[in-house]
Amino acid sequence: MRAVQFNQYGGPDVLQLAERETPVAGPGEILIRVAAIGVNPADCKWRQGMFAERVPLSLPHVPGYDVAGIVESSDAGDVRSGDRVAAMLPSHRQGAYAEWVVAPEANCAILPPDLDLAVAAALPTAGLTGVQMIEEQLDVQPGQTILITGATGAVGRFALHAAKARGAKVVAGVREEYRAEALAMGADAVAVLGEAWAGETFDAVADTVGGAIVAPLCRHLRAGGLIRTVSTTPIPVDGLPATPVFFPVHADAPRLAQLASDVAAGHMSVPVAMRLPLSDAAQAQQLTETGRQRGKVVLEP
Repeated sequence: MRAVQFNQYGGPDVLQLAERETPVAGPGEILIRVAAIGVNPADCKWRQGMFAERVPLSLPHVPGYDVAGIVESSDAGDVRSGDRVAAMLPSHRQGAYAEWVVAPEANCAILPPDLDLAVAAALPTAGLTGVQMIEEQLDVQPGQTILITGATGAVGRFALHAAKARGAKVVAGVREEYRAEALAMGADAVAVLGEAWAGETFDAVADTVGGAIVAPLCRHLRAGGLIRTVSTTPIPVDGLPATPVFFPVHADAPRLAQLASDVAAGHMSVPVAMRLPLSDAAQAQQLTETGRQRGKVVLEP
């Protein structure tokens, strides 16, 4: 099969198209013929070697977590050959940038029949991160006021959706140019990043941006409130009522299936900014690193 791999850490140019053996599914796993691959910022960070000291990779390495495609074979459970599925691959193995992948059946969600597979591939990491931040990490309750920074971004839009579903009031921490989009997505108010906030205090902060730009807003957290972040750019802690805590996402097939149903039903949108062939993986990661495109970059083998 064709796959994109890297033999050393570095810039996007280290990504190379190569021929590799097609994987074989073991017990409790399924073999997926990949139709679409969601490109995530984490893919770029692994390639850069950001986590190499803590979690060294076996090189050459095929990156990527998020896939959507058709099940080729499955030995048990509810997933059958021919099913359309999305999956988040295990972080220790990854391997999404390929024509075929093997995934634990517990990581795979069966998709609605009318959901675009490119959109489905954009769901796993971003969607589960946003939902788990709201439901598990912050345990948002009805009537609470939640600050979600980067609320119109890949992760933030899922956090916003989850917070509203729980009956919370959402303040979207975004740049001025995204004010209208945040309100259209359901935010109750907008706090512009880099500007003073004169509104109410927040019961919790769900941060997807990181860095000094979000610190002034985080200072409006109530005493006893929590800050959870998925950014690898630290928030300066001086003057903050709580210490920001980073958390890792984990696979959750039932939640992923619900997200897919919500998107298919039109309850929320997941924009795909660009579809590129697998051979253009380097370009896909370059675009993802800039963060300038509105929506996910998706690779199609």
